[in-house]
Amino acid sequence: MATSDQLMFTRRLGATTRLLIWLSVGVACIIADSRYHALDNLRSGFSLLLQPVREILRTPSDVAAELGGFFTRHRLLQNERDRLLAERAQLLLNLNAAREISRENAELRALLQLQSRPGQQVVYAALLYQGHDWFAQRMTLDQGAAAKLRSGLPVVDASGLVGQLTQVYPGTSEVTLVTSPEQLTPVFVERTGQRGLAAGSGRGQLELRYMPTHIDVRVNDRLLTSGIDRVYPAGIPVARVTRVSRSESSPYLRVEGEPLAGIERSRAVLVLVAAPYAVQAPLPSTPPVKQP
Repeated sequence: MATSDQLMFTRRLGATTRLLIWLSVGVACIIADSRYHALDNLRSGFSLLLQPVREILRTPSDVAAELGGFFTRHRLLQNERDRLLAERAQLLLNLNAAREISRENAELRALLQLQSRPGQQVVYAALLYQGHDWFAQRMTLDQGAAAKLRSGLPVVDASGLVGQLTQVYPGTSEVTLVTSPEQLTPVFVERTGQRGLAAGSGRGQLELRYMPTHIDVRVNDRLLTSGIDRVYPAGIPVARVTRVSRSESSPYLRVEGEPLAGIERSRAVLVLVAAPYAVQAPLPSTPPVKQP
């Protein structure tokens, strides 16, 4: 039961009245903010409180943008790397081709100097292929009987003696290398003039045979063709001595050498068709004898 100081019925404000009150409050806030900037501090406080919320809400879009940029940059870098690798490979090919051309030019210039010897007749030939077996070492040239080649002719390159023609066909010919066991080459030691016989070992080396132990032969001595066999012109470099050893059980030295010619690397050679002739000075003319 209600007491004397309490109302029997409590009346609340109607919805329209509450709406008008809130509209009045809103209009007053708007006027106060626009005229006197009264709500700036309140707005700054709310902005500061809501900053973490905005950062959290913006994080997924930032992560997505960063991932998209990462994959884009990664793809661009991969494309750039592939392009640079292709350019590098092309530059290496061009460099190797230039080196090969330079080497061939130097080899051809050296061969042309051999042709300048008076009376020397040569035939230029290129290597087709080279084969090895247990018994001989040979190479095949692209010149044959059609170029007036015949068996027995010496073959040289810019550095020295390569070998001798042993088989001649119409369009090709076969050279037995100076390092073959089938080849015996009369030589002399350039430093001392001592003559000897160089034989191929079949392993890319040569041996100077039948040299007595008292003969002066040293490492790095050059061996040149002596010309006494009338097959090889005299003075063609053949080998360089790499080892000299003595044996108590043998009266001869064991002299080993390596060929000076590019046995494994020459691709251009000269076949000596005719040896150079020696230029002799004319005899002095004798004055006529006066008759008494």
